[in-house]
Amino acid sequence: MLTPRARHQLWAYAFLFPMVALLLVFKAVPIVQALLLSVTSYDLISPPRFNGFSNYLFLLSDARFIGAVRVTLYYMFGTAVPLWILSLGLAVAFNQRFPARNWIRLAYFLPTIVPLVVFGTVWQFLFHPYGLVNQGLQALHLPPVLWLTNSAAVIPGFIVATEWRFVPYFMIVFLAGLQNIPVELKEAAAIDGGSRWQVFWHITLPLLRPTILLVVIISLILLSRSFTVAYVMTGGGPNYASTVIGLYIYKAAFSEYRMGIASAASILLLVGTMVLTLIQLRVFRDGRNV
Repeated sequence: MLTPRARHQLWAYAFLFPMVALLLVFKAVPIVQALLLSVTSYDLISPPRFNGFSNYLFLLSDARFIGAVRVTLYYMFGTAVPLWILSLGLAVAFNQRFPARNWIRLAYFLPTIVPLVVFGTVWQFLFHPYGLVNQGLQALHLPPVLWLTNSAAVIPGFIVATEWRFVPYFMIVFLAGLQNIPVELKEAAAIDGGSRWQVFWHITLPLLRPTILLVVIISLILLSRSFTVAYVMTGGGPNYASTVIGLYIYKAAFSEYRMGIASAASILLLVGTMVLTLIQLRVFRDGRNV
């Protein structure tokens, strides 16, 4: 006969099993298959042929792949740094009491639930040479910008659009972290003569460290896997200026029928994401120990 503790553990495993099964079927198995395909030459028609590490060596010397890595890093960090600052600042603002606060929070969160294809299509119209963005620039007596056809402007345009979509999402995450900080600690610091900035810097930020780590890791992973925005808005152009790694993988697999190259690129993206995540964990752990 099972003990109460054993029954509780069985119930826990029963509830976990569906999610574990989904992760195995839709995450672990595709990763293993991609790893196996990455050492083959496969055109989706003929059977895969083993070619060792030729695909990886090709990617390391492929100017298009190196360019895609460069574009992805530019897009990632160009988006992520303002994203962290803006979302944290807005979370602090929305954590204050003011009229209709909940309704304003809801209205500001709405862009997050817009499907990615719709989001890309809407911003494609906004960035049109005669779209609302350029109309606003002209109202400020600034020259219009060819956002989607100028190699120098396309990624800044992507960054602006991405901020619009993701800042509200991470604002909610930061807001949840802020509301878990005991008010008594802030009040005690204020009574001891601490200014708002001192309370924020010495009390709020250190206690917000787990939330900051979560936001940093999730945001960089999401941005590194970006595909839909580039595919819908520019298709990777002009002149590969907006070809991120996700779009490179898609074109290699389904436009050029080089599934081995696409699989190798996806494995390199996975490894790069894991290394970046480990670095972030190490940095935050070392900062906590100081």
